[in-house]
Amino acid sequence: MKVRSLRLTQIIYSVVVAIGVILLSIIISFVLLKSLRRTTEDKISYFISADAHQMELNVDNYFNNVQQVTALLFSDKGYYLYDATDTSLSEYQKIQSEELILSRIVDLGMMNNFCDFGIVYANDSTTGWISQTTGQMFKDSSIYSYFSSVIPADNPKQDAWIVNVLGNTERIYYVKRLNPNAVCVVSFYISELENVLAVPNELSDMSVRLVTGDDYVIYSTDAEETASSLDPALVDIIGENVGITAINDDYLITSNSLANGWKVVCSMPASAIMADQVAATKTLVVAVSLITVLVVLTMLLITTRLNYSVKGVVEDLDYQARNDLMTNLLNKSTYRKLVENDLSSYNGKQAIAFLMFDLDNFKEVNDAAGHKFGDEVIKNMAELFRDVFEDEGALIGRVGGDEFSVYKSYNDISRDDAEKRIHDLTMKLYEQFNVKFKEENEIYGLTVSSGILVTGAGEYKFD
Repeated sequence: MKVRSLRLTQIIYSVVVAIGVILLSIIISFVLLKSLRRTTEDKISYFISADAHQMELNVDNYFNNVQQVTALLFSDKGYYLYDATDTSLSEYQKIQSEELILSRIVDLGMMNNFCDFGIVYANDSTTGWISQTTGQMFKDSSIYSYFSSVIPADNPKQDAWIVNVLGNTERIYYVKRLNPNAVCVVSFYISELENVLAVPNELSDMSVRLVTGDDYVIYSTDAEETASSLDPALVDIIGENVGITAINDDYLITSNSLANGWKVVCSMPASAIMADQVAATKTLVVAVSLITVLVVLTMLLITTRLNYSVKGVVEDLDYQARNDLMTNLLNKSTYRKLVENDLSSYNGKQAIAFLMFDLDNFKEVNDAAGHKFGDEVIKNMAELFRDVFEDEGALIGRVGGDEFSVYKSYNDISRDDAEKRIHDLTMKLYEQFNVKFKEENEIYGLTVSSGILVTGAGEYKFD
């Protein structure tokens, strides 16, 4: 009886100790995993917010370019004061004026992928190019009355951005009043924004949307959301706020306001953010259930693995924030910052070289071969810059659609030697360009132009 009683006591003691170890392991694991979840959410939130802000800047820059091109029609009174409804003008005068305006519109629109870029007058006559698609939309109604009416009377700029024009969900329209009887109409395909709203591979579960002020989804990486109202669940979380990051049990959401009143809204399911942690928690529960002795070691192993995962995501997101997504060269803002930092510090500099490169006739490549082929040209050009200048230790940036820039400061050679070295490298680039893009040159007339400055050290600014 005593032996049986002792064994029973040992069993009970062992069970109590085992339960105690399991409970202690679970409590410690819960505390650490909760802390890790908070840290992971904070880091991921920061980088999603940074990526969303970059998208906001990209879209604003794209829209601003459209506005600037349109504003150039105000450079001459003959462009914006002409009124096709003026009965005092002879047919000859009208023809002369419209030919002048058409020439100006062609010059301005040549480098842009506009679907429409023309002027509509109160009598529904047009100058410039108004696409057949737009013309057919207004076959039974006044095109001028429609576009004139969308410009708010209290808008001092007398312009408006509109979408879903008579059911057309594929284009964005920009309208600018030129005079009481004329408006300029510009449009482009919404798909043109795919590159500036591209989702990094590390955030493949994130959805990105371009949304109007009344929560109409113009574009979304989730095709099912496009041309519909924003999910009410997301609207409730965002409310009237912009420039915020919000998180609940279901989503992490950012909302950034554009200059024209529209928004870039990004969201990621909370489950996707914490997918690694969910898997680690399940592994931990199984481990605790199977063997109590290794609970703490298993917890530390999982925690280490999670920290490694977060570190990898953070490093990848930091790379995405610094580099141009298409070419992996420095993006414009990072390139400018690094050049400014170098210019502001002396560090023994004896010479400074600053180079600008531009692809000539690149629009012909895009127009004739398509944007996918044009993107490959840009990528190949970026590779050429790396082949020529990377060993020199130079900063290489993509500063425009087909514009690149190179910067290098020299501590060990004189200005004359630096100028010779830069000259040799540039000649090497031109030689390799002629070989690499021989076919594009023959078919489309693709060439590259450069501007080069080599100077001694001094008080210089990026601009």
